[in-house]
Amino acid sequence: MATNAPVLNAQSSSMLRPVILHSLLFVLLMVTATGLSALFTAVFHGFNAQQVSTDQLAMALTFALVGIPLAWLLWRSVRKRLARPTAFDSAIWSLQASAVYLVTLAASSCALLGLLAGFVSSSPNYAWQSTLAVALGWGAVCLWQHRQIASARTAPRQFAQLAATVGNYFSLVLFALSLVATLKASLEILIRPEGTLAGPTGMPNLLAALIWLAGSLGLWVWHWKLRRVQQMADLLNNILLVVLGLAAPALAFLLMIAELFSWVWPQAWTAQERAGLFHEGGPNLLAILIASAVVWIYHQSQLHTGLRSRAVISAARLALSAVSLAVLATGLGMVVNALFAAIGSTVSVSYSADLLGHGLGLLGFGTAAWLWHFKPWKPSPAESRSAYLVLFFGASSLVALISLLVFGYRIFEFYLEPESRLDSLLNTVRAPLGWLVATAAVASYHFALWRTDKDAKAGSSGKSTTTRDAVTRRAVVIVAPAASEPMAAQLKARRELSLIWIASAGSALDDRAEVSVLARIDEYLACESGPVLAIANEDGTVQFTELA
Repeated sequence: MATNAPVLNAQSSSMLRPVILHSLLFVLLMVTATGLSALFTAVFHGFNAQQVSTDQLAMALTFALVGIPLAWLLWRSVRKRLARPTAFDSAIWSLQASAVYLVTLAASSCALLGLLAGFVSSSPNYAWQSTLAVALGWGAVCLWQHRQIASARTAPRQFAQLAATVGNYFSLVLFALSLVATLKASLEILIRPEGTLAGPTGMPNLLAALIWLAGSLGLWVWHWKLRRVQQMADLLNNILLVVLGLAAPALAFLLMIAELFSWVWPQAWTAQERAGLFHEGGPNLLAILIASAVVWIYHQSQLHTGLRSRAVISAARLALSAVSLAVLATGLGMVVNALFAAIGSTVSVSYSADLLGHGLGLLGFGTAAWLWHFKPWKPSPAESRSAYLVLFFGASSLVALISLLVFGYRIFEFYLEPESRLDSLLNTVRAPLGWLVATAAVASYHFALWRTDKDAKAGSSGKSTTTRDAVTRRAVVIVAPAASEPMAAQLKARRELSLIWIASAGSALDDRAEVSVLARIDEYLACESGPVLAIANEDGTVQFTELA
């Protein structure tokens, strides 16, 4: 024990030191960026005492003149360690550099776009000095950080793609918000054309939104294409693609289209009231609807380019089905709530009809999206679907338990506090009762499906080895250039396939074409069940022919 103690202390010290160094470097870089932006603000105002106070000037000089030298000295020490870094040193450096890059990129890009948009705004006394100072101060630190990340000497070796990934998805979120603002401004001009050119808000708002849209699009394309985030297939990039590129816009689209349905379905509204509703909230709703559809459809198309593995495609499908099922369950709960509200004597008809319209919209479109993505009638990979079923069963069971507790609480509250009760017990418990019915139905369905899969898996695992080997294996014939034969190793390892390789003339497939060929073959095998002839082309496309 005594001999091991110095070794453990040395290991702890060696791991703690880079954490402290990079944390201090992060803080000093934030101080430097803040000081530079404050100093630029004072310079642009000509050190005018009315525009820049003594406290602001003192803070700017302190942060700039103290932060910059200390950051530079600390960076020299860190850079020496990066010449021969350990895996832990490189990982901490990558996390710190990516955090600095993300923060400075967000601050500088938003300030720059806000500066350009401010010049076309309707404000006559636009104060551009502070915005330009933020863009220059934080932009300088961002450019320096990007240079260190891209340099061959100081580039992170662990999580090397982290900075580009977080920058890409920040740009994507900024582009989506800018697209919503642009579409909203355009639709407002179309709906209210009387203020298009001469009005105080129409065209300036549209021009400002277009500046944000163009800038965010350029920033996103730079990360997605030029920094090759589109071709990255690491775990974090795949997770962010599924969450921010697919699940989030899909959720926004389903919510907005359900809201639109609740506006157009028959209710006790006059034509004037319905027109006023569209006039007031229509541009914002349609803008979110169109923008989320654009982002969703584009990233959905990226799943079929051959750059994503079969596991990512399966995870994306299950994530979209989970989002759709959550919308479906919410709509079911609202429908049950609305039906009970209609039965209640004190609830207005318009409230019940409005609640029912929202619920039917969520239920209808959520069900359609869930059937499209989950495909309950079609078999899916047992491993991924098993985890999905257990996860959703657990989540829906938790919500059902909370709804049951609220349901019981409202019942006791109704009888124990007569002075605060509603007119009837039904009106008191209808909201938690609706949630309880919806989540209980979802939990029951997923539990039954999980038990069915488990029983089927147990039945198949109970068979003997000779029985499994006696099952007819599926014949797959692949025709491809001879030098590309190693790419089929993972297909040969699958016990259910009887693979036949036929070499053809031509040059070997490059890495991207091999990935595309394997992805297309996996996709075809997941959809079809018979024997097949697959002819691989040099561009990554595959021609399939069913065999008798």
